Amino acid sequence: MAITLTYPEGCALVCGGTGRVGQGVVRRMAQTDVPTIFTYRSNKEAADALEAELRAEGLKVWARQMDMESDASIDATIAFAQEQAGRLHSVLIPAGAPVPFNRIADFTTEEVETFFKGDGLAFFRVVQRVVPHYRKAGGGSFVLCTTFANKRVIDFDGISPFSKGAVEALIRQIAAEEAPYNIRCNGVGISVVIPATMEQFMAMMPPDPGAGLDVTTPEQMMCNLLNRVAGWLRSGRPAAPEEAGDLFAYLASNQASYVSGQIVIVDGAAAL
Repeated sequence: MAITLTYPEGCALVCGGTGRVGQGVVRRMAQTDVPTIFTYRSNKEAADALEAELRAEGLKVWARQMDMESDASIDATIAFAQEQAGRLHSVLIPAGAPVPFNRIADFTTEEVETFFKGDGLAFFRVVQRVVPHYRKAGGGSFVLCTTFANKRVIDFDGISPFSKGAVEALIRQIAAEEAPYNIRCNGVGISVVIPATMEQFMAMMPPDPGAGLDVTTPEQMMCNLLNRVAGWLRSGRPAAPEEAGDLFAYLASNQASYVSGQIVIVDGAAAL
């Protein structure tokens, strides 16, 4: 007998649905027949295209612009979701702020503050605005993206796990404190997610500039870390967006109703 994911009555909200992971999550949630509202910050063209694609398949999806740094924008999106499809039962955040690359000590305080505001603090804003609705409705689930770099250090990528470490603390705290309200919170640690074979992925990158003091530009740093991570992928390939989407969809489902406070890594065993 096939295993089918089921959900409470109502809808799901995917915050950040136009990136590679975000599109995988939106597709999987919509394909489970859950009415799905997904947000974008600035890429309206990609959002409109994804909405049109999924509606052509007969799926219930709505694209909406939202700023995760604005309480008012988040509140308006929650209200929109409830107006369109009833109770909000799942909030999935598969995207954070764009990650700048540098040695962690070489970032300015202002750069770190800006990143945290758009990443870890933005995640908190969404969770904090949704929790009262979940309490009133009898429960709900959160699935938040984090990074496998919290398990294995990646040179030049330090600002991401610096912020996502806070997100992981948020996940555990919400899971513990809100369990009496039937609210769950889990995380998905993301590594390389791209619809490509290993050969195609490697062909996208310039040659590795090497390590050490000669790596000075953001482009060199990104190339260095991607080549390094590619060498860690024991599975021999990147993850497909739909594979990440499968995990988000499972953790939000009734079938994961006893799973909370966990971080599951999608990394092809790269952290080992």
